[in-house]
Amino acid sequence: MTEKTVKYEEKEEYEMGILDRVSDRLIESFASFITLFRKDWKRKNQSRIKEWKLMAYSINRSPPTLLGLFIVIVYLFFGIFGPYLVTWPYDFFPVNYNVSSQLAHPGSSYFLNVTTIQNGYIIHYTTNVYYPLGSDTYGRDLLSILLAGARTALVLDIFIILIGPTMGIILGLISGYYGGKIDELIMRITDMFLAFPGLILAIALSAVLPGRIQSFLNAHVWAQTFVLKLFALHPRDVNNLGKLLAVFVALVIVWWPGYARVTRGSTLTEKENPYVEAARAIGLPKRTILFRHILPNIIGPILVMITMDFGGIILTEAGLSFLGLGAVPPIPDWGNLINQGSQYFPQAWWLVAFPGLVIITVVLGWNLLGDGLRDVLDPRTRRSLEFKLKKKTEGGEANA
Repeated sequence: MTEKTVKYEEKEEYEMGILDRVSDRLIESFASFITLFRKDWKRKNQSRIKEWKLMAYSINRSPPTLLGLFIVIVYLFFGIFGPYLVTWPYDFFPVNYNVSSQLAHPGSSYFLNVTTIQNGYIIHYTTNVYYPLGSDTYGRDLLSILLAGARTALVLDIFIILIGPTMGIILGLISGYYGGKIDELIMRITDMFLAFPGLILAIALSAVLPGRIQSFLNAHVWAQTFVLKLFALHPRDVNNLGKLLAVFVALVIVWWPGYARVTRGSTLTEKENPYVEAARAIGLPKRTILFRHILPNIIGPILVMITMDFGGIILTEAGLSFLGLGAVPPIPDWGNLINQGSQYFPQAWWLVAFPGLVIITVVLGWNLLGDGLRDVLDPRTRRSLEFKLKKKTEGGEANA
């Protein structure tokens, strides 16, 4: 029996489920993909690949984290393909809708008189449109706006996270590593931004910047085209891009100081470790020490912050749009829908209920995923989960 147990443990250390096998295949495929560009990477990084698999096992055994991951995947899918799933006559741009179709109740349908131009001819026809979630004050299908609005939220999410936290991380690394006057200068600037409430500062910037941004876009056609394609918008929306991008710039400016503080504190602790001293002793460039030695060892808390901030950005952007400072129709936006609904509540309750439910669900998904990543990236928490898994496997074998 003892020999059998030892042999089993050498073959498979953990009890494997369906999700474990799927995650193993995905990780192995990803490692093979990297090997295509970096020769022999997979063989040299077996310990790292094993660590990724252990992290996946921990996630697979956390139902809240799996729920959050599922919600995030659905959000990403609709954020990428949402605007292309909306087809005529469920377009989210205003057309020649009947007055009766405005604020249509969920589940209702209307015959609409439509005028269009095809091959140089003006064509008039009537079509029947069904509103599963109702319509807004312009007569647009609410479900279509929610699908297309996922693209607006996702693009803002990604670019704000790419720029804001990146600025904060770089400044925090420099401040913590160099210290002295550089540290004082960066931290005092950070304190100035942190002294203002983030939402108030974002409101002020969102109110001031639209005109300047719109002037820049009007002077540069390439910038107009890039932004329209990025948000999957119609050329008729070009004059409304200033307000949308003003929110983006405002949130980037607001979002970096917190990351600078967290990164600086972690860097102050990490730079005193022996491996950093060894890197200095062999003459490695400071840039290499910062980004290849210190940053990978402090990235855990930062990744958790980034994951949760995806939801925070959605909430803040929706709040600014609700105040009339963000995207304006016909640009699809969840916060603007709630703004419309607040003026007709409770008559048009669906304009508040459905966009609000979508925002709550997406933010909850990011928060659940962030909580799960915090447990996985904390070595003590993850090792306890792995120990329970090993203990269960060994107990089952012993009972056999």
